[in-house]
Amino acid sequence: MQRDTTTSDDEQTNEQDCVLASYGQRVGAWALDFVASILIKFVLIIVALALILRVALSGLDSVFDVPDWPVTGLAITAAVIGSVIAYIVWWLFTLGRGQTPGKQIVGIRVIKDNGEPSEWTYTFLREFVVKFLLIGFLTQVTFGIAWLVDYLWPLWDRAEKMQTLHDKMLGTIVVRNR
Repeated sequence: MQRDTTTSDDEQTNEQDCVLASYGQRVGAWALDFVASILIKFVLIIVALALILRVALSGLDSVFDVPDWPVTGLAITAAVIGSVIAYIVWWLFTLGRGQTPGKQIVGIRVIKDNGEPSEWTYTFLREFVVKFLLIGFLTQVTFGIAWLVDYLWPLWDRAEKMQTLHDKMLGTIVVRNR
């Protein structure tokens, strides 16, 4: 989306152009966010399996009967909580710039389609409320079709803004960082 503005004196202003992010950049950012969330889930599953295996090998009736549970439990709990908190903090800090962690790595950001920056609350509304809750719910109900349509929508967007359905709902576009 290139923007030209002129003043009342017909002088050209030095406003920087907003260049839309490519579909590949958007998919790459989504993939990075997806991989990060999967890694956190993977750590949680490994921890749970390790505890189950430990109980099975020790012949005890429950995890809480393991003799050195406090030391093992504290170490595992600290590792899991630390990784989850680190990801959430990174995610929350980057939302203020209109970015998820994946968008930050790829070098793209979300702005409102009128060119204004997407502040923290607006980006949180876009990423969590609309994408995660609304599109997530519709995805469950439609067996994944809503997610597929939402993420493929930029490929045939006639407004030439390459917007997904959640972008259209909130009036946002994804651009490259300046």
